[in-house]
Amino acid sequence: MGCGSDCVDACRSGWGIRCRFPIVEPDYGHTKLRLSKEGLEAIQRINTPIAAVSVIGPYRSGKSFLLNQLLSLSCNKGFGVGHMRDTKTKGIWVWGTPVEIDVDGSKVSVLYLDTEGFESIGKSNVYDDRIFALAAVLSSVLVYNLPETIREADISRLSFAVELAEEFYGRVKGQDVAFEPAKLLWLIQRDFLQGKSVQQMVDEALQRVPNSNGDKYIDEVNQIRDSLAVMGDNSTAFSMPQPHLQRTKLCDMEDQELDPLYVERRDALKQLVASMIKPKLVQGRTLNGKEFVSFLGQILEALNKGEIPSTGSLVEVFNKGILERCLTLYTEKMERVSLPVSVDKLQQVHDLAEDEARKLFDKQHFGLQKLWFSQ
Repeated sequence: MGCGSDCVDACRSGWGIRCRFPIVEPDYGHTKLRLSKEGLEAIQRINTPIAAVSVIGPYRSGKSFLLNQLLSLSCNKGFGVGHMRDTKTKGIWVWGTPVEIDVDGSKVSVLYLDTEGFESIGKSNVYDDRIFALAAVLSSVLVYNLPETIREADISRLSFAVELAEEFYGRVKGQDVAFEPAKLLWLIQRDFLQGKSVQQMVDEALQRVPNSNGDKYIDEVNQIRDSLAVMGDNSTAFSMPQPHLQRTKLCDMEDQELDPLYVERRDALKQLVASMIKPKLVQGRTLNGKEFVSFLGQILEALNKGEIPSTGSLVEVFNKGILERCLTLYTEKMERVSLPVSVDKLQQVHDLAEDEARKLFDKQHFGLQKLWFSQ
């Protein structure tokens, strides 16, 4: 797996070395994540603002090959590409030489991140969720690489990861600090869309489902879509045909051997990704190398310490603290009342205190289901 200690040592010696190395690795039980400090030392040397482009998606969906294509690298020089059933990339890896670009007149160092594919054998969903959430927090551009079509499970997983990212960002930076999500690129790998554009396909998949009968399942489906509102207008869709029918031989092929339409779309994808890149912002500020690594460490610590439940119990776990804050606010408001007081005045103070507590809950609540104060 990976580039080995020699490659990491070479990367540590300077950014002129073209290789890959891990920045986040799984622990022994493959349930939590830990920093790969050797690799992070190189990132800390970057003095310019950093932007990160991450590719996330199912295992064996071609993420590493895609990153090599974006970086114009062959498989034997770029990210490791595997064709076996076990996943090739473990944790999160970075390409050792940042791509320097100009964004609005300022120099920006772009890191390309390869993430471990989810749904592979021998891993828990909690581990996958940590990887996805971490990528969502760190990235300026998040490429969601999906084969063929968009499944309901893909939407649910994205929603869950974004909510995790938002929650743990709040735990690190404060609940009153707005989460600044990455720009999301839905990359659908398929050869035809039956007359629909890929943007139409994504838009239709994310539309709320009519629910005139109040079906509980449909209501949950719609709440998942509502939870993605934090992404706002930061979502773009793009389609890519398969580069060649013989996928196991892709690493041995030159451009002229690949499907011409694929080469054309790949080059267009490079331009699209480049146009989406902006420096990573945390609390409205750009991050240099040391600040980026520090932020990564803070988020990772919060993710590892926090209990990450299944999607179904997400609200009950994370909203507990929010409800406690709302109750504290309500109690503080009520304790300001000087007794004796008339029933009408007490009711008025109660209504105002409850209204403020509800507003706080609406602003901070977390999850896919609805909690009521009356519970």
